[in-house]
Amino acid sequence: MTTQRPHDDCEPRPGTCHLPEPWMCDVFYVDGSLRDITITDTDDTHWNQVLHHLRNTADQLTWYNGADAQDIGPDDTEDPFATIEDGYTATLGVRYGHTRFSAHLPVDGIEFSLWPDDIEDGTHVADVLRFLTELGTACARPAVLTAETVTGHHQLPPLITYDPSTGTTTHL
Repeated sequence: MTTQRPHDDCEPRPGTCHLPEPWMCDVFYVDGSLRDITITDTDDTHWNQVLHHLRNTADQLTWYNGADAQDIGPDDTEDPFATIEDGYTATLGVRYGHTRFSAHLPVDGIEFSLWPDDIEDGTHVADVLRFLTELGTACARPAVLTAETVTGHHQLPPLITYDPSTGTTTHL
């Protein structure tokens, strides 16, 4: 759960806080935990449709398989998930604007992480909202930002939610 603090600053952050709204300071408060973005009710079968959508909307997609990194373009048809060897992991890096998101695979369902201290201003918040919207749109399911990386994320309070059935985004 996010630690509540006074709304007059976003400390502890290096330098001056540039998040324009108090709710943004609460959501991206630097508390040592990641923020997770998940799409509800998904499993590993949904990754290909998410990847297909991200190929067309992300500013950059990078596949990290061990020490190798490969950018994925909109016209690429190769299935990078097929390159994950049993017992190993890979990472899908996604950049929207100036903000980077990471999915460490394999994982059950669709889940990406970001560090709250990377969200420095309103432009970064807009990148997060854009990413949530694209993920929700890709699977036609709600995309939710929560604190922490834990099993049972659905029990954590949502910090930001995008619901593609209504086209609305809500925040705490």
